[in-house]
Amino acid sequence: MFEQLTDSQEEIISLQGKNILKACPGSGKTFVVAHKVVHDFKLWEDKNKGMAILSFTNVAKRELDTKIQEISELKTLPYPHFIGTLDAFISQHIFMPFGQAVMKCTSRPSIIEDDFVERYSKVFWKKECYNNGCDPKNFYIDTENSVYDNKKNFNNCPFIKNKPCVKFKVSTYSKGYVTYKEALIVSIDILQKHPNIRKLIIKRFPYFVVDEAQDTSEEQMKLLNLLFDNGVKNAMLIGDPDQAIYEWRDADPSVFLNMYNSKNWNPKELNENFRCSQHICNATKIFSSLSDMSIARGETKDSSIKPIIMKYNKGNQDILIQNYLDLCKKKSITISPEKVAVLVRGRSGLTGRDYSKINELWQTSITLLFAQATFYKGIQNVEKTVSLIEKILYYIIFDNQANVIDFREVQRTYSIKEWNHLVFKLSTLLPDSTLSLKSWKLAINSVVDKFILDNNIKCKNEVEIRIKSRVRDNNLKDFLEQPIEVFFADTYKKDYLSATIHAVKGCTFDAVMLIISTNGKLTSNMINQKEVDTEEIRTFYVAATRAKKLFVLAIPDTVKDKSLVRFPIEYWDHG
Repeated sequence: MFEQLTDSQEEIISLQGKNILKACPGSGKTFVVAHKVVHDFKLWEDKNKGMAILSFTNVAKRELDTKIQEISELKTLPYPHFIGTLDAFISQHIFMPFGQAVMKCTSRPSIIEDDFVERYSKVFWKKECYNNGCDPKNFYIDTENSVYDNKKNFNNCPFIKNKPCVKFKVSTYSKGYVTYKEALIVSIDILQKHPNIRKLIIKRFPYFVVDEAQDTSEEQMKLLNLLFDNGVKNAMLIGDPDQAIYEWRDADPSVFLNMYNSKNWNPKELNENFRCSQHICNATKIFSSLSDMSIARGETKDSSIKPIIMKYNKGNQDILIQNYLDLCKKKSITISPEKVAVLVRGRSGLTGRDYSKINELWQTSITLLFAQATFYKGIQNVEKTVSLIEKILYYIIFDNQANVIDFREVQRTYSIKEWNHLVFKLSTLLPDSTLSLKSWKLAINSVVDKFILDNNIKCKNEVEIRIKSRVRDNNLKDFLEQPIEVFFADTYKKDYLSATIHAVKGCTFDAVMLIISTNGKLTSNMINQKEVDTEEIRTFYVAATRAKKLFVLAIPDTVKDKSLVRFPIEYWDHG
């Protein structure tokens, strides 16, 4: 993207104390964080204390590792330093070592995932729970054994006493099984009530860098502040609150902004954009909280193409896309999935229907695991495929109620080489993800039978592959004829990339077209009328700032020009 640090980036890298950075799109956050980490690593002298470098996804962690390696030739930060996700840091250094003492559970605590929640909850869930729309994944418990419901279904609960959801959460908690959210609650409790533990962690990690900090939840920031306010000497938070589009995961950008405006932190802006042209920077300023327009610094900074408004007839989306591709050719933009993207707000925009919304489609947890493994194999995600295959094997051979794989138990039956061979064999047998759901079900049953017979597997648990046979929604009635991939995919590669906005956050393309309709989660009225700090505006902003040279906003031809109040002709070509 760029080879050397700018003056403003040099200033950031030399900062000490508590600093918070608001970074515009394309500002090279990962580049700056990596240089900051390498710079301070070279100056680090204490062998028993380390830096904690935190991100929010494993993908972001790997990107940071790669950038650090490019700069310093380190494969990753060595002990005593930590580089990983915030969830992993909380789990490894707070929850796992100290959780059992706070929870008073019968065994060492562990963090459960959705598939375990769905399996275990069936023991407690009643018909009335399903009728009330209660999803066990929406309930959580605190350290006082009080149970809460994210969706407020408690209001309509038919049970006055002995609520199944409460019994379920109390049961899992007593056994040490908690969700990530509950592990966070327990960890906050540990730091609040046990100052000696808090001091121990601060002594071990007196230095923090938190990347993508706009995606923190209120609870996550509360935990971090318990460390920051009680002895951490150096901390840097870096993020872009205008790109916070994960509120459904409890992300709250106002938490970041409150800290940015706090007297306890030194606020800085990274406002040089190495991705977008100056025209795109100018046009998108109105959708951001930046104090000034971003300054384009990249190779396309002087591109002469203004962002374009393109109107389309609802029934002619194919013509719209062809016109966009013709425009790309006219502007000398090479058409490929890596360079040209067509974006939509939700999955229904990709195929016209969102089959992932079918409730209880996968009638058993093992069916869902096989479907997910088939999908991830189809998109060549080896890491995810292997993880799912291991869960499937453990389910079949050992324990279908287990939260995590007990590899000690596995190794009492199989050597590492034998276990890996089974994982490989089963993964190679998985059917193609382009098979229809109906055909896939038949194929996966054959796969299971062949695998068990050929490898002399002694099954502890029956493998039931069951899916729904019908749905009420007329738009989704052909679901059995759809390929497995449509139930999970948020991107499709054609001559260009077709994807949801969320799927391309962090990506860069030469050209981007965003298609919006007259209804749904993102409309022209929303973009022109919603407050800048709403998720709809932030989602639009993320889409627009993926483009280096050309951004096209496609809107229905029923939208009146006078309603486009945030799209002045000074910055936009109205086609």
